[in-house]
Amino acid sequence: MKKLFVLFTLAFVGALGFGIYLSFQPQNLSDIAGREADDREKSSSTVPEMIENAAKSRNPINLTERQINTWLANTLKARQEGTLADYVEMKGVWVRFDEEEGGRVEIIIEREIMGRTQTLSMFVRIERKKKEDGTFTTYIHKDGGRLWGLLAVGGKFGQARVPQGFLFFSQNTYASLAQLFQKELQWMEKDITMRAGGRIIFEENQMRIDFPKD
Repeated sequence: MKKLFVLFTLAFVGALGFGIYLSFQPQNLSDIAGREADDREKSSSTVPEMIENAAKSRNPINLTERQINTWLANTLKARQEGTLADYVEMKGVWVRFDEEEGGRVEIIIEREIMGRTQTLSMFVRIERKKKEDGTFTTYIHKDGGRLWGLLAVGGKFGQARVPQGFLFFSQNTYASLAQLFQKELQWMEKDITMRAGGRIIFEENQMRIDFPKD
């Protein structure tokens, strides 16, 4: 039993150490459309107008990953605040769409800390269910799949996938980010999904918004 306990302890410490190591290694962002300056749309200013039009007129729209990341790069005035402000440079905020488990978006913050790139991300999956009275309820899950088939993944610290509970350490960062996009989030959460029963679907390299047929 003593040997088993020692082996278990060594394995646990080794796994913990490897996880900490991965958390300091930035994830690969080369697949994100629109992140690099030479891969962006010529104009991205229509993104808020398209979301507003969908919210008010209930017209379906498609927004590509490249369109949204171009808009973020051109409009987001991100800056690091607090005691680490002199050592941290905000490089950008990006989205990555995929079709896993009905579709999800990964919202990624890219920073440079004392010359080293660091990434932080959160997964979001949106689920719509039809109720017995014909109306719809929308659920927002911070869901990036399962870790070891057991723990629900909430995001990534560097390359390390972390359980949802670890998002506590980044909630202030994402809350501040959400404040910058209050109008767009309100259109999507209240007007599109709640009032109009619309769907926000994340697919490969695009976000699609549609509405139930009358």
